[in-house]
Amino acid sequence: MTAEEHDSGTLFGIYKLHAELAEQVSTSRESLNKLYSGMVTSIVAASVLLHRLAPDSDAVWVLPVLGILVSLSWILSLRSVTGRLSAKHAVLLKLEAELPFGFLKRENAEFEKLGIVRRKRSGLLMPVAFMFVCGTWLTLLMVRNLC
Repeated sequence: MTAEEHDSGTLFGIYKLHAELAEQVSTSRESLNKLYSGMVTSIVAASVLLHRLAPDSDAVWVLPVLGILVSLSWILSLRSVTGRLSAKHAVLLKLEAELPFGFLKRENAEFEKLGIVRRKRSGLLMPVAFMFVCGTWLTLLMVRNLC
């Protein structure tokens, strides 16, 4: 085995390892979404229970505030994981430039042909929507209490 073959084999091994690590980060993003979706479901369920058991409760404002905090945490978590994935993608592209075939470059070109919205944008839809709903809910509660 020549030194050049050894170097390209090592480079490909590093590329493979880094691609696997990127996949693990992507999987952790999906786990985050499941966790936060469960929290949202709990807040909605608690609001239904509170409304049925104690419709005139003074503590009902806690749930939309909690919803806003959960949404903010969800958005920040997604941004962090997406940033890490972007960094890994950039490193993989640099490694790929030294390999004989540009896997990610070609995959990205094919993906862009489809015109599909990127996950880093579409993934924020739910937490932003829930934050808006909770903000509206909190505003309505405050207006109702003032009247």
